[in-house]
Order: sequence, then structure tokens, then C-alpha cells
Amino acid sequence: MLSSIVMVCLLPKIYAQTDSITISGKLNGLANKGVYIAFADDEGKTKSYKTMAMNDVFSFKVPKLKSPATARFDVSFNRSLSATVNGSSIGNPAPPLDLFVYNRDIRIVGEASLVQLAMVTGDDENNSFNVYKQQIKADEQRVHEITIAIFNSKYHDKPLSGDANALQEEATAARFRTYQKQKDFVTDHPGAFASVFLMSRLQNLYNANDYTKVWNSMSDKYKNHPAAKGINAYIAKISNTLAGATAAAFERKDKDGKVVNLNTFKGKTILLDFWGSWCAPCRASHPHLKTLYDKYKGKGFEIIAIAQERGKTIEESQASWLKAIADDGINWVHILNQDGIEKQDIVKSYQVTAFPTKILVDQNGKVILRVTASATDDIDKELQKIYGF
Repeated sequence: MLSSIVMVCLLPKIYAQTDSITISGKLNGLANKGVYIAFADDEGKTKSYKTMAMNDVFSFKVPKLKSPATARFDVSFNRSLSATVNGSSIGNPAPPLDLFVYNRDIRIVGEASLVQLAMVTGDDENNSFNVYKQQIKADEQRVHEITIAIFNSKYHDKPLSGDANALQEEATAARFRTYQKQKDFVTDHPGAFASVFLMSRLQNLYNANDYTKVWNSMSDKYKNHPAAKGINAYIAKISNTLAGATAAAFERKDKDGKVVNLNTFKGKTILLDFWGSWCAPCRASHPHLKTLYDKYKGKGFEIIAIAQERGKTIEESQASWLKAIADDGINWVHILNQDGIEKQDIVKSYQVTAFPTKILVDQNGKVILRVTASATDDIDKELQKIYGF
């Protein structure tokens, strides 16, 4: 009888051990502060777990999952940059540590203040991702240092070691090296869950053709995983603007009241630039667009800028739109999407969900390529091929 009772008492403990994994580690400088992790369980519900460390060391259990989940891990003390300007608070949040929770124990080792750079090992998903993370660690740390230095110089009057523009250029170069290593990892690990995670963040670093091609070349293992939902939705949206598709026709009056019909531009190479006066990256791309326009306009190149404004009325939208055109000195064809949107929403016709989006159309009205956020130089390369210089 006693043995039966003992067996019954032990069963919950055995079940708890086999139905969970341990996340443990050591973060220098953590002392006795807390750590926490958040991820979506097998039912898609977000779960979070916390524990307190002792002398930098921590350990806690979370449920084992049937499929891997992306998790965000962080420490409990504030690592973000903050300042008060004219009574308003501004800040730059510190990034958490990205990792994966699945069915095996995980170990985390690093510095508490730079937890986003910590080493994560324990299963195939994290081990492969950790190789990549170590490859980009030096660049990520340098970008982090430059971000802190420039923020503190701007908002806390701390002296800056070096020229601000030079530091920004250094950070940009480091980011682009990281972007390329992300792409390399995806190419080299087509069946890894980490590749799906990275692809969900890389939409703006490929043109639409290349992004679709890379995704189609990957293993089917995780293509129906919840982490791939956004990728599949994005690819479905851009499918009508992949290379070779016919550019959607539209007709609209330009800023001077002249009727603009896309079909009348056949015989020219057209760049459709979806932008807005409120969009800082859109405005930042204008100087380079001016360079391209000056270089190729005489060869049959034209830009049609399609603005999506945020005014409460058409008059407000027109005012902000026209002011931005004048301020930026962008003298090509301009139309306002809101002016005539009841007949056709051009932004929706091209499935534009992020700004800036640029779509290059050939002289026959066929799409050549689509890029978002101006993060690639594909347009420059295509124009060089078209015009020979």
C-alpha cells in the first residue's frame, strides 16, 4: 500500500520534469536581479516567465514545446537610453536577446548590460543561430557603442570621441555587413528555424523578386509555422509586382492639374515612388533620386511619385504634400493618392504596405523590380544595365 502511495506522489514530479526544459546561465553584472523570457506557446498564447538571479547565476523552467518558438529574453533592470527634452521624454530602447524555445535545455552566457549579445546554446536551433550571432557580435557591439555615444552627446552634453558623421558612417557600414551575414546564413541554412526568423525581418533587405526566390528555395519544414505567417502574407501581397508582371494602370491629375496616365509613358523606363511628406526615410531618399533623375532623364527615364498623405481633409493633405515637394526640390511627376482615391486607390492597387516603396517599370509597362525602404542598390544597378552607364 505504501509503495502505491509513493508511486502516486512521484508521478506529478516525473511529469513536470519531462514536460519542461530548463533555461539557465550566467550573466556577468546581473548580481541578484531578475531575468525574464516571453514567447508564444503551442496554442499561440504569449507566455512570460521570470526568476531572480543569485550572484549572476539564474535557472528556471518553462514548458517544453511541440515546435520551436521565437523568444525574447531580457534582464529586469533598465538598459535603455533616455533623456528629457523640453519636458518630454525621449528614449532609445535596448534590444532584448533573441533565442528559441523548443524541447531541450538552454544555456545563456554573457554580460548583463549587453544581454542581446549573449551566447545561447543547447539545441540545434540555438546552436546554429549562435554561430551566426558570434559572427556579427563585434559589429553589433560597435553599433551599440556608437548609438550610446551619439545619444549621450546630443542629449546629455557628453563629449563625442570622433566626428559624428564619421561614426554614423561606421555604424551604417557595420549594419550592412550584418545584413549580408544574415542573408548568407539563410542561404547556407535553408532548413533552420533561425532562417525563418531572419527572413521575417529581411523583407526590406531584398528586392521583391529575390526575397520570393530565396523563400521558395528554402526547406518546407517550417513554411507553415506561425513564424512564417507574415512571410507568406507578404509574398502573396507582392506577387502582382514581381518581375514580368504588368504594372497596374492608373489615371490621375498631377500637382499641376495635368492628367497622368501610366499607359502614356510606354517607351520610357518609369520609377513609381510611393512616399509621403511624413515619412522620414522617403524624404531621405530624395537626394539620391535627384541624382538618378539628372543622370537618366535625357535617356527616357521618368519618376512618377505617388504620395500617401495623412491629412484629415484633402486640403490638409495637399498642403503638406506640396510643401514637401517644394522643400525637397523634387521636380518630376507628382500625384496625390487621396485626390481621386474614391475611383482608384493606387496604393492598394500595388499592395503597398510600407513606405518608401519603389517599383521600376520597363518601357513595355512590365515590372522590373520592387524595393522597400531604399535599403538596396538594385534600382541603380538596373538603370546602369538599361542605359549602359
